[in-house]
Amino acid sequence: MAFAPFNAVLPVIAAFVIFIFGYVALFVSLMICFFVCLVIAKGIYEGAKKIRTYAMKSALAKTLISSDCALTSGLDSRSLTAIGGRS
Repeated sequence: MAFAPFNAVLPVIAAFVIFIFGYVALFVSLMICFFVCLVIAKGIYEGAKKIRTYAMKSALAKTLISSDCALTSGLDSRSLTAIGGRS
């Protein structure tokens, strides 16, 4: 039984090609993960900005409403100072 002659060049070339394709696939998958994380981070950032804007507008509206109520409640400035504790 005669074996075919062993050629070492073809397996080395095949291993090198598989090695290169593996690293290219790894790089592409890491870039996809990076961009997905970037989109998620941008969404969290923009959401936080909208929540902060809403909270500031809401706080401003509540301040304006409570200052209107305090001014129309019939209390003078001395009683407001005594209640608030500020002089």
